Parts: sequence; C-alpha cells; structure tokens
Amino acid sequence: MQAVRFIVSRHGGQLRIQGRQHDYPPDCLVVTGNDAAVGMDVLGGRTPYFDVQAADFRAIYPDVLGLLDEVPQGRFLREPVRIVGADRDVLGVVLLLAESMPVTLLRFTYVYCLGVDRHYFSALLRHSMSGDQAFTDFIQANYLNQWSVVRFAEAFDMPLRKFNILFQDMYGMTAKRWLLEQRLQHARGLLLSTPMRVLDIALECGFSNHAHFTDSFRRRFHCNPRQFRLRAASKPCADYR
Repeated sequence: MQAVRFIVSRHGGQLRIQGRQHDYPPDCLVVTGNDAAVGMDVLGGRTPYFDVQAADFRAIYPDVLGLLDEVPQGRFLREPVRIVGADRDVLGVVLLLAESMPVTLLRFTYVYCLGVDRHYFSALLRHSMSGDQAFTDFIQANYLNQWSVVRFAEAFDMPLRKFNILFQDMYGMTAKRWLLEQRLQHARGLLLSTPMRVLDIALECGFSNHAHFTDSFRRRFHCNPRQFRLRAASKPCADYR
C-alpha cells in the first residue's frame, strides 16, 4: 500500500511523479503519494513533508471517526496530487508538530483536511487503511513486549522474511527501527507523566535491562532518562523531542 505524503507549501514549488512535473501554489498542503519527488520551493529552500502509512491512519481513526462521511458507494480513485489551501497559521502549527509529535501532527492535519474536503478525505482515509488489519492489531497489542523481531514473526506464525516485508509495507520502516522508536516514545511519556523508577519504565517499555534502555534513550534524546526527567521538571515539555 502506497503511503500518503503531505507536503507543506509556504512558497509554492514543484514535484515530479513518474517523470511528470506538477506545480503547486503557496500556502497549501499538497497531498500526494510517497513516490513523489519533492524539489526545492520557489525561493530555493527545502520543502518540508511527511509520509503517513496505513498503521498511522489506524492510530487516528477512532479520533476522527465522527467527522467522516458515510461509506461511499463505488470505487475510490485516489488523485496523484490534491491541493488543500491553508493559511500561514495552520501551516505553522503543522511544522511545529512535525518536530516532535507525529501522532498529534497527523491528527491535526487530517482534521483540517476533513474540514476543507470531507468527502475526499473520508474516502482517502478508508482507502489508506485497507490491508492486513489482523497484522497491525497484533503489533499494536504486543509492541511493548520484550520480544525480538524473530519472536514477533513466530508469535504471528509467519516466516521472518515475509513478516519483515509486510511490516515494511504497513509501517514504512523496518520492524526493529519502528519498535525501538515506539518504545522510546512510550518511555518518554512515562518519564514526563509518572513517578515510576527508570528501571521499571525500562521493563514496562520492552527493554530487557536498565543499561540497554539508558543507552538507547541517550542516543535518541541526547541525555539519559534521569537527566531528561530533571530537565523536563524545570522546562516546558515541548523542549524535549
């Protein structure tokens, strides 16, 4: 399943899909596929964008369900490029959320798109979620277990190679990389919101020991968990991403 790419256009620019060039205007969100090659904007700056996989859409589905159209009749035809006008304030919020809050970023962006074009984006969300729901439900239920990727494949009763291919297709990255990021983000939340001991957080988040957790956390957030908690107590949480 092809991912959905959201391009944040402040100045306008160009993208290329299968050799064909598409121009897009300033002050908009450009909704396309992840096969779109994004160039520089008209001022020569880097054009920011983010990709969304089927599993990401499933994560926000309960939050936006009440905003969706009824299930449409007939086949949905996804457009190669869809332009959604957005003022500078909206784009500013998107860029701010893109720095540290991926789930909140997608939720905000998609609620905005639904407000502009409810029919198209309701259909796009349902279309993008199509795939192996049993697989994503299994991952969501077990990602904090102290399992290796091999153990995940065995528990799902799937050959490792096929498991890795399906995971890459559904989540847009390797299982090892995704699992580590999700566990670290969950640990980050527990450090900010609970008084749990660092060791207990490590075990809660699927790490087998304190040292592995601390080393992984330091590489991701540039400080160890205790330092992160102490600094967060004296500064806004938005400073820590």
